[in-house]
Amino acid sequence: MKNPRLKKAQLDSKPTVSKRLRKPLSVLVESFLTILLVLGFFAVFLYTLNAMFPAGISLKSVVNQKTLYNAGMAPSDLGKESGDVVAGSTRELAATVSRTRNAVKSKQAEAIAWMSTGVGKQLYDRDAVQTLDQSEADISFDENTILGMGENSLLIIKKQTHDPLFLEKRSFMVLVDGDLRGKIDGSNPNSVILDIGTPTASIHTRGGAATKKALDFKISVNPDKSSTIAVYSGSAEVEANGKMVTVGANEATIVAMGQSPLKPRAIPKAVVLGSPSSDLLVVYRDLPSLIRFDWKAQPETTGYHFLLARDSDFRKIVTDDIFEKNSFRHGNLVKGTYYWRVSARYDSIEGNFSKTRRLDVIQDKAPPMLEVQFPPGTVYGGQFNLEGKTEPGVRVFIGGVRVETGRTGKFTYPLILQPGMNVIVVEAFDVVNNAAYRSKRVVSK
Repeated sequence: MKNPRLKKAQLDSKPTVSKRLRKPLSVLVESFLTILLVLGFFAVFLYTLNAMFPAGISLKSVVNQKTLYNAGMAPSDLGKESGDVVAGSTRELAATVSRTRNAVKSKQAEAIAWMSTGVGKQLYDRDAVQTLDQSEADISFDENTILGMGENSLLIIKKQTHDPLFLEKRSFMVLVDGDLRGKIDGSNPNSVILDIGTPTASIHTRGGAATKKALDFKISVNPDKSSTIAVYSGSAEVEANGKMVTVGANEATIVAMGQSPLKPRAIPKAVVLGSPSSDLLVVYRDLPSLIRFDWKAQPETTGYHFLLARDSDFRKIVTDDIFEKNSFRHGNLVKGTYYWRVSARYDSIEGNFSKTRRLDVIQDKAPPMLEVQFPPGTVYGGQFNLEGKTEPGVRVFIGGVRVETGRTGKFTYPLILQPGMNVIVVEAFDVVNNAAYRSKRVVSK
């Protein structure tokens, strides 16, 4: 027979063992949850840090040694990407961002992050500037030397050297991708030298006091990494694969990967614009009108570069696009003043722009002016010459019948009245169908 006291002791010991196991299990669960919470906070922190300071593209990953060599730079010129600045080193100012459109970023030589960039941003030795889709930037070395970056472009700038004895300024840079348009004013008191490297070529240009002529050129790095160099005024020396060619005014050359520069050829001629004419005024009432832009087609062209802007300097861009046909329609131009121009393209070679035309668009909801000299309340004889005046170009209807108006807007209409009560209605409609009405009741006896 079992001892009841022993059985009771065994039953009493079970809760004690359970309590001993439950405590370390609880500690283990709490530790696991704490670790998960810490990891969660760390993940949120990394996400926030990446959003505020995007790493972007490493310069070393997109620039090869050949490209640096073409610009007269060494791989070490890109600097360390650890973010550390060598003690005692000083950074030299190279240029300033003078204009931006949409998203533009810059990266310091010693930094690891790309930051948003605005007007006034100072650029130092080995800094980089990058434009994204539908964005542009102007880089100013001085008031007479400006480089314009097109969309999806990447430019690395090296410090500018200055020789005060010979009044000579020299700048080095690398165009990794995209377009670069350079202009040097011929009145520049300094001799300005630009050395620009691309993945396939080395370009040397000179302007200002050295030539006393304006220098205007465009360099493009194409999708296949070939380079197109077009010169609109002045000249440029293009070197690649041990061969150098001189590209004169209104000429261009193309340099393919691992190839020598092609023989310079003439760029497409300037486009002759069609409509709308410079004196055209586009008026709409509620919804903007559909406006058709066209220009004279040119032989041996593969497309046209169309620019529409809010200002004559084409800094406030509305439309910047490439079209195969020699026409374009825009149906969303709200009231304001616009400027447009077109250039012809032959593959990657772009010609000079056409003359700039101005277009004024206004919104008009006001009814036209309408004055009518009605007959008196009672007319004897049944006939009256109804006279009036409105604005030039306005359509006038009397009793539903169209009435011709003169150049000044005056009109006369022989009104035939029926015996008894007559209701005379005069309507005037302008070009956007704003309407004005005048009416009077007249008794004919």
